[in-house]
Amino acid sequence: ICMINEIAKEYIALIPNLFGSFKELNKGAVHLSHMQNHVIEYIFMQQRPLNLKEISAGLGIAKQQLTNIISDLETGGYLNKVPDTKDKRAVLISLTPAGKEIEEKKWAELYQKLSMNVTKLSEEEQRDLSFALHKVNVLLRKMEE
Repeated sequence: ICMINEIAKEYIALIPNLFGSFKELNKGAVHLSHMQNHVIEYIFMQQRPLNLKEISAGLGIAKQQLTNIISDLETGGYLNKVPDTKDKRAVLISLTPAGKEIEEKKWAELYQKLSMNVTKLSEEEQRDLSFALHKVNVLLRKMEE
C-alpha cells in the first residue's frame, strides 16, 4: 500500500508538470478555439477519416456539441466531409491539406521549442529524461492492458 501511495503521489504530481510544460510549448501555435484544436488534433493522430460517432467517443464530447465545431472547421477549410460507403447514414470526416498543415506546423514548432528546452540539461540528464519518459510510457501502456 505504501508503494501504491507513492506511485499515486508521483503520478498526480506528473500531470500538472506535463500539462504545464506542454501548454507552454504549445503557446501561440494554433489560432483555433480549444475545442476546434482538439478535433483537428484527434483526427490528425488517428491518420484516417472518422465518423462523428468515433470522434465523439474518442474525445468524450457529445455529438450535438461536435456538430457545430465540425461545421465551423469545414467552413474554415480544415475538414472535408464525404458520405461513408459502409454506413449510408454517416459521413466520414477527414483533414484537408490546410488541416494537416496546421497540425504539422504546430508539432514542428512544439518539437523545436522542446529541443531548445532539452539543451538546458546536461548529456547525462538528457539520457535520464529519455529513459524515464520511455519507461513511464511503457508502464502506463502495460497498466491499460
